[in-house]
This record gives sequence, C-alpha cells and structure tokens, in this order.
Amino acid sequence: MNRRLQAFALVVGALFPAVAQPASAQVAATPAATAPRWELFASCAAAYRANWQNRLSDPSRAPAMSAMIQDEVEQYKLAAISYYEKDQKAPKDEANRKVDVHLKVNVEQFIAMDKAGTLEAYIDKCPQVEEPN
Repeated sequence: MNRRLQAFALVVGALFPAVAQPASAQVAATPAATAPRWELFASCAAAYRANWQNRLSDPSRAPAMSAMIQDEVEQYKLAAISYYEKDQKAPKDEANRKVDVHLKVNVEQFIAMDKAGTLEAYIDKCPQVEEPN
C-alpha cells in the first residue's frame, strides 16, 4: 500500500508540480548548495521542525530525542538569522521575520516528505551548524 501511495504521489507531482504548493513553498529533495546560506539553513530548520512536529504523538520517540530535535531547529534557525543579517546587511528583526516566514511556508512540504520517507535523507545532507567565533 505504501508503495502505491508513493507511486501515486510521484505521478501527481509530475503531472501537477505547482498545483499543490506555490513556487515559494516547494522544496528540493536535497538542500540546495546554490541557495543563499540563510535559506539553506532555514530550510534545514524547517526540515527538523517537520520531523519533530510530525512525530509528536509517536510513543516510541523518547522525550529527550524530541528535545534534541527542537534544539537542532533552534540552532539552524539562529544560523539562518545570522547569515541573513550578514549577507543581506539587514537588521535582526528583518532577518527573524524572513526566517520565520520561510519555516512556516516550508514545514508542511517537509512533513509530506517525512510521511513519504524522504525527509531523513534530506536532513542527512544539511550542513553542520558552526559554533560562533
């Protein structure tokens, strides 16, 4: 059954790629290395948030694991905000707004990826968050 659902999703996605989501809400199957740094890290934050949000009711997920994933969300979000500020020469409040909007717009697509079994591969390709100097 799962394979049929995945096959159906692939066919629908191929036939109607922009119907379900506006272009700004569509995410690539892997983090785009050509995207601005802030967007790359914001997408990874959204992916981790989707992972956390989609599995809140999973009884096999330990509370400590949920807390670790939430921490990853925050680390990627803070990195995205910092990169936006530096790269766009923008104030912190503008960077916060841009990153928050990016997360909200993309998290549902990442939840769909999690349900399809492709989110873990995306997360595995996210860059590591560097410690601030």
